[in-house]
Amino acid sequence: MNATETFLLAATMSAPAFFDLLGLAAFGAILVAALNGLLGLGKGKVFFDKYAQQSATMGLLLMIVSLLAMVVAGFVAASRMPWLSQWLANPASPFLYFYTTAGLGLLLAIPYVLAWKRMRTAKSVHAILGLAAGLSLTASVVACVAAVFMLGTSTQNDSTAFVVAPLPLAGPSLFWPMALQYAALSLGAGAGLSLVYMVWRRNKDDYGRDYYKFSLPLAAKWAIFGVLLQTLAQGWAYALLTPDARALVMGTGMVCAWGSAALLALLCCALWAVLARSQAPMRMKWIAFVGAALLWVMHSLDITVGLGLLSMI
Repeated sequence: MNATETFLLAATMSAPAFFDLLGLAAFGAILVAALNGLLGLGKGKVFFDKYAQQSATMGLLLMIVSLLAMVVAGFVAASRMPWLSQWLANPASPFLYFYTTAGLGLLLAIPYVLAWKRMRTAKSVHAILGLAAGLSLTASVVACVAAVFMLGTSTQNDSTAFVVAPLPLAGPSLFWPMALQYAALSLGAGAGLSLVYMVWRRNKDDYGRDYYKFSLPLAAKWAIFGVLLQTLAQGWAYALLTPDARALVMGTGMVCAWGSAALLALLCCALWAVLARSQAPMRMKWIAFVGAALLWVMHSLDITVGLGLLSMI
C-alpha cells in the first residue's frame, strides 16, 4: 500500500481504535490508581489517594463501556466471519486467557473502587486489592496481544478448521515488543484520559485548587512515562525486523504511518510536559482534551502498523 491507502486504512480503523483506547485506558487506570495509592501510603500525602480514587472510578466506568462495546463488536464480527466465532468462543482459544485475567481484574476492581471509603481503616489491604486488580488487568492486555498475535499469524483463519499458530517466545519475536507496547500504552492512556476526567468532574469533585495543582501534573507525568515507553517498544520492534521486512516497511506507506504515530506520541508528551511544569495547570486544561485526541489518532495509526507487521510474519 502507498501512503494514501495506508492513511485511509488508519481512518477506517479510527472507530475500533477509539473503543480499544478506552479499554486500554480502563485497564491501565486501575494500575495507575493502585500505584498512586501505594505512593500515598508511603509518603503520607492525601492527594495521592484522592487522585487514585478519581482515576480508579474513571477506569471502572470505562471498563463497563469498553466491555459492552467488545461484546457487541464480537457478535458483529462473528456474524460476518463465522470462522472467527471459534477463536472467540472455543474453549481451546488463546483468548480464554484474556477472558480469565480480565474477568479476575474486573471482580477485584469493583470492590476496590466501590469500597474506597469503607476501607479507609484498612488502607494496606485496600492497596493490595487495587494492585492485584491492576496487575491482573495488565496481564489481560498482554494475553490479548498474544491471542491477536496467534490469530494474525494463523494460516487457516478462513476455514472451518480451528488451527492455532504457536506463539513465538524465543529468538527475535515481535510478540515481546508488542506486549510491552500495549501494556505501556494502557498505563499512558489511563493517565492521559484521567486528565480529561478530572477536568470534566471539576465542578462535582471540587477538591480545591491545591489538589488540581498537584494531580494534573501527576497524571501528566504518568501519561508521559507510559507513552514514551510504548514508543520505545516500537523502536524495539523495528530493530527485530529482518532486512527484507525493514525494506518492505520503508518502501510502503507503513513508514509514513509509523513515523506519524511516533511524532504524535512525542507531541502528546511535549504537551503533557508543559502541563506538568505549569504553576496553574487548570488554566491549561485544553491540553487534556488535545492530548486525548492526538492519542486516539496515534493509536489508529499504530493499529494499522500492527496489522502490517503481523501480515509479514
